[in-house]
Amino acid sequence: MESVLRDLDREQSKMQTDVANFYRHYEKLAGFVRQHLEQSTIEWARLIASHPRSLLLVMETTRIVDEDGYATHRSSSEPIRFTTLALTSGEMWDQLLRPSHTRQVTGVEYHGLTIANLDDKLTMSEAWPNIMEQLEDRHLIIFGADYVRQAVQSVYQTNVLNNAFCLHNKAKEFYGQFYDLSLEKIFAYQGIDRKREQLRDSRDRILMLAQVVNNFAAGMPKQSQEDEASDGLGDLEGHVF
Repeated sequence: MESVLRDLDREQSKMQTDVANFYRHYEKLAGFVRQHLEQSTIEWARLIASHPRSLLLVMETTRIVDEDGYATHRSSSEPIRFTTLALTSGEMWDQLLRPSHTRQVTGVEYHGLTIANLDDKLTMSEAWPNIMEQLEDRHLIIFGADYVRQAVQSVYQTNVLNNAFCLHNKAKEFYGQFYDLSLEKIFAYQGIDRKREQLRDSRDRILMLAQVVNNFAAGMPKQSQEDEASDGLGDLEGHVF
């Protein structure tokens, strides 16, 4: 019996050693993966920041609602503003749009726009030739690319955004944080003293997004105030922008 117990103890000790070795190996591999993701994001940002055809895009949207103010579909939105910024030249372009499918504008707390601001503007289809002139043959960078593609497709069938880079996903890779990474938290990681509610105007917000790209290109490490920034964020954190 004592011999059996000694054998069991020996096997248990061996298993514990194997598990400890496995975790050390895993942590080493995880470290290599983290370094690779960080470096690939830095190299991507350097290329984007210096390429003459790189273009940042911010698109504002409103929910598509019926005449009684009810959403026609839980995730249906349509564009009401396009703002672009050329990263190398700093040239900015801004286009307001009258909604095509709704007569109400929701989300004023995010974008600051009301129907009165848009009543005399072109609709998406009317403005599309001018929009295409700005976006076609450019390397597009969008903070929430999937959301923007879906909103554009709700009004106009186009492939112009299919190859756009998602800045939000690049930030997730760089920081190794794949859930609940808001724009406000990214600002905090980079030491940018701006809250989301201070950037309702997309022209202000796109300049901050350009700073985010440039900080990635510079390989800026995460700032120490990250933990404080992750606590107590307001309702605006949930918006894609």
